[in-house]
Amino acid sequence: MFEKNNRTVTYNRFGAFEGVFTPTVLSIMGVIMYLRLGWVVGQVGLRDALVIVIISNIITLFTGLSAASITTNVRVGTGGAYAMISKSLGYEAGGAIGIPLYLSQAISVAFYITGFAECWVSIFPQHNLLLVATITWAALFMISYTSAKLAFRLQYGIMAIMALSLVSAFLGKGRIDQAAVAWQGVGEVPFWHVFAIFFPAVTGILAGISMSGELKNPERDIPIGTLSAIAISFLVYLSLTFWFASIATPQDLVANRSIIIDVSRWRFLVVAGIMGATLSSALSMLVASPRTLLALAKHRIVPFPYAFSQINAKGEPTTAILFTALISLITLTVGTLDMVAGILTMFFLVTYGMLNISVFIEKGIGIVSFRPKFRTPLIFSFLGAAGCFCAMFLINPLFGIISIIIICGIYFLLLRKEIEQNWPDVRKGLFIFIAEQAIKIASRLPYHPKIWKPNLVIPIGHPKKWFSAVDFLKSIANPSGRIDIFTIKEPAYEATGAFTEPAQGKIEAEISIEREINALCDSLKEENIFVSSHIIESKDVISASRTVLETLKSSAFPPNILLMQLSFSPEQDRFVESLANSLSSRDMGVMLFFLQPEIGLGRMKIINLWVREGSPNTDLAILTALNLQRNWDATIRFIQVVKDKQAKTRVQKYFEHLKKLTRMPGDTEIVVLLGEFDEAIKKPLPADLNIFGMSEEINFPHKRQIVVSVNTSILFMRGSKQESAIV
Repeated sequence: MFEKNNRTVTYNRFGAFEGVFTPTVLSIMGVIMYLRLGWVVGQVGLRDALVIVIISNIITLFTGLSAASITTNVRVGTGGAYAMISKSLGYEAGGAIGIPLYLSQAISVAFYITGFAECWVSIFPQHNLLLVATITWAALFMISYTSAKLAFRLQYGIMAIMALSLVSAFLGKGRIDQAAVAWQGVGEVPFWHVFAIFFPAVTGILAGISMSGELKNPERDIPIGTLSAIAISFLVYLSLTFWFASIATPQDLVANRSIIIDVSRWRFLVVAGIMGATLSSALSMLVASPRTLLALAKHRIVPFPYAFSQINAKGEPTTAILFTALISLITLTVGTLDMVAGILTMFFLVTYGMLNISVFIEKGIGIVSFRPKFRTPLIFSFLGAAGCFCAMFLINPLFGIISIIIICGIYFLLLRKEIEQNWPDVRKGLFIFIAEQAIKIASRLPYHPKIWKPNLVIPIGHPKKWFSAVDFLKSIANPSGRIDIFTIKEPAYEATGAFTEPAQGKIEAEISIEREINALCDSLKEENIFVSSHIIESKDVISASRTVLETLKSSAFPPNILLMQLSFSPEQDRFVESLANSLSSRDMGVMLFFLQPEIGLGRMKIINLWVREGSPNTDLAILTALNLQRNWDATIRFIQVVKDKQAKTRVQKYFEHLKKLTRMPGDTEIVVLLGEFDEAIKKPLPADLNIFGMSEEINFPHKRQIVVSVNTSILFMRGSKQESAIV
């Protein structure tokens, strides 16, 4: 299925055998089977060779099961593994895997062609290697460009040749008298190094999956074709492992990597099988990789998306095929590129691992939408992912790290690109699941003031009045605090007889409030602050606000500070007093903020902290000042007013002890003033913010008197039992 001229065009041409089984089995049964499996047996012996074959195929099997599970749960469409990962983990993850996967597939074409050319030149040494490779490339390009169906039909002949080559091998005789099976190998190479050399043999299952967009019935064809190919190839590898162990000594198997040719009944058939294995792998990749590029282009993840998404009347992605062929040709002329080849294997393994992770996440978080017809145990996908990533680092730790860095780099670039796509991914569900599990655990643990951080709940009547205080909210909540905003609005509909009619003015006001609340939240979210907003309809503002507070207190993430603005309105005073009085000293702290209209928060460099010895508000005041100091890089100044010099000495020692006990910054200042409080606050103590304690009874006239006397922004606060500055 493709997008063409804004309409969907469907090309369902291939079934399970032609579109999935054939390319997959030919990709798995490649050159390593012919020229490296005997060496593996010779190095580690039959027993350990069987372990390597079984472990490798189990990892591949688990990956195939995961792919089958995904394809029976969603409409995969074009793109194979890229589409599967995108629809589980988002287009960023899909693109981060899909781009290197495509390049790996495209470049792999050149490596397979080079393998074919080397085999050809070994038979005809007078032929030029590069010329043979170029002619082979041209032939494969014409086949893939003409028709994928033709390419797959040619693979029937290649598969027949490979089958005959295996028959020729099994009918062959050993060159020496082999009295017993070689259970033990020569042991020159460590087990895991041998495993690393063999494992790439079984990493060919994407050849059929990549054709997902052109299968008649993907949810049926991919599971049947992929799993049957894995099963058949596994039986072949097991049989050949026993055969190699029985036809020669370990020393011969290690010394002669092409021993399968020498001992076979008809040598030319085995040579043809080796050449066919490389040729079929190259052809499979040349057909499959443009489909991956096509899917990436459809979703505008790669440059020139319009060009690469073009298809002809037969459903062939012509531009994508041309570009893929060009990449493979350039690779041919560069040379063997062994280092690049190692990284390519890593990209395939990362893709297989991410397929397993996709299933593990979707099944693990228990979402209802994940109900595949093909079900697999959760442990299989986990073991498949673990096996893929372990194999990466067993094969080559350096290349594994490089590939992961490249994929992470592409992922973050795509995050910045911000392509708007309505992807049915489960990333949000994953984080919600993690949060839910964490909440379950946290709910069973006791609260301790050690984990306190500023989690504010802010009742807002007029959002515009808070825009000037956004910097303060950012400063007090960063880096890990939360903010809950709520507003109470009157219903937009008024009762009229038996019906309701909208009050137009109220509807417009409602829209305006919602827009302003969203704008306020957005400005806070820019600083990565966790913000949530609630708009409640009620004619009784005070009663509704109390209900909101009670609801939030019992939520999974309860607030611990009620923050309100100090105004000069008697109506606002009643609202503030009512909400503050509805909270007990154990519920949450209360803060009243006044923003000096002319200078605001000033330079945000000095914080005056007025602390009274023995005050219940000290802990909240110190914690708040410390958080502001961290965000502002400011200096804190302890201040207290006493009436005599004896008290001044005592308070000086108290502050020194408090400073040490609460681990205040070293530049924290201590100021003890003599006289009366109301007179002392009129003296010039330069600061950008003054913090004062507040008693249970809110004395609004006195608060306003302080505002006039201090002439800076002020934060009044009343502590609770939730805070402790000494833990």
